[in-house]
Amino acid sequence: MKIIKILISLVLLTSVSVFAQFGSLGALDARSAGMGKTSNAISQGVFSIGINPANLINTSDEVNFSTVLPIPYVSLRTGTNFISLNDINKYFTDSTLVLSDADKQNLNSIFSNGGLILANVSVDIFSFELNLGRTTGAFGISINDVAAGDITVPHEITQLAFNGNPVGSNYNFDDIKFNSWWIRNYSLSYARELPNFFQEIFSSLAAGITLKYVQGFEFVQSTQVNGNSIQTNASNNQITLSTNYAIQSAFSDNFNVKYNYSNNSNNSNDSSNSNSNSNFSPFPTPAGTGFGFDIGFNAAMGDTWKFALAVTDIGSITWDKNAALTSSTGQYTITDIAQSSQRDSVKNKFKGHSDSLSSFSTSLPTALRLGAAYTFNFDGSSFPGTLLLALDINQGFNDMPGNSTKTRVSLGAEWKPMDWIPYLRTGFSFGGLYGFHWSAGLGIDAGVLDFNLGTTDFQSFVAPNAKYISVAFDSRWKF
Repeated sequence: MKIIKILISLVLLTSVSVFAQFGSLGALDARSAGMGKTSNAISQGVFSIGINPANLINTSDEVNFSTVLPIPYVSLRTGTNFISLNDINKYFTDSTLVLSDADKQNLNSIFSNGGLILANVSVDIFSFELNLGRTTGAFGISINDVAAGDITVPHEITQLAFNGNPVGSNYNFDDIKFNSWWIRNYSLSYARELPNFFQEIFSSLAAGITLKYVQGFEFVQSTQVNGNSIQTNASNNQITLSTNYAIQSAFSDNFNVKYNYSNNSNNSNDSSNSNSNSNFSPFPTPAGTGFGFDIGFNAAMGDTWKFALAVTDIGSITWDKNAALTSSTGQYTITDIAQSSQRDSVKNKFKGHSDSLSSFSTSLPTALRLGAAYTFNFDGSSFPGTLLLALDINQGFNDMPGNSTKTRVSLGAEWKPMDWIPYLRTGFSFGGLYGFHWSAGLGIDAGVLDFNLGTTDFQSFVAPNAKYISVAFDSRWKF
């Protein structure tokens, strides 16, 4: 089925990923990435859009913006949560490799509990901020694309691949699931100080809001997967295949996806058959549109403590272009695998049929973000410079691509020893779908330009059998 092929292609292509501020999982600007993906209380200027709009005013610069020059806002990442990069290089890059029994046993153990392949891709096309002061407020605009996806790999795939289907075998694939989408956010943000609130506690308190117009270009989600199996009968060697799945999807016309419509489906909204090939464009025809918003607050106690609270991506997308529900339910028994008619019947059974949908809606990856930070100033002490320590808690409210209901906690540190030495950063992230990660990074303040470099997976460079590798870099103009 072309939908599955496209989904797999998207995940494989985005396994080298460009992450942005989206959902509870996305890596951030290079500074935050080098601090363990910690940003809620310390993000500044355009890098606060998507995290906490109130932090727009956390900069002394009147104007700051990020674009492709001199260095684009990019973060690259690849990996899975169950197989190491060494194993991928060993088993899947050499086409001449003949697997030994030990290799097969090792791969079976790697896939014994299944695994998750995650990918997020984002390109920050342009971000701009005008800061007119804490009383008048700060204004920001941003345009960015986000593609995110995840696939749960069934643990019995390797059993079937290496052992075949011997007599009496029964393989169940109900643990497979997948989500994928590509959306574009047009964001408008505003933040200002609230001078008359909680003055007895905080030296400053600010609030911010971001409004988003969202265009969706692709969406695929497994809505039902149960009862899918391959069973070989012990008495007569017959193979019984069972299917019971449903996939909800929508695609831009530019993808030219051709559904296998059932006879009773109203496919009048399917215009993808007008072209023979997909037609890539930087401005595709939307398959869905929607609106969302972020709200945020920050507070300070003198020059040392900072606190932050935000709820991001509140809203939804309505998908109404080339929308369909593809499903298959039933059983088929193979008595002679050599017969082409039986093989074709099995192929058609698993391919399923699609029913056109007028529209369906999905939530944005709504998340709660909490943060706190403390700055140590070591003037007059034997320890040079300043040290910033920060704590984040991120809680997603759904499992949409780029988000997770598993809580993620991170700790970050940034040390500026002297004026001529770069910012030195490190941090740790716990929980979420990615688990533990150790980050590191550098930052250079060159006057009108900031340059930042970081990795969310520093452990990959110092520990064997790493499962992720990443690098992040960006620049920001400021005046």
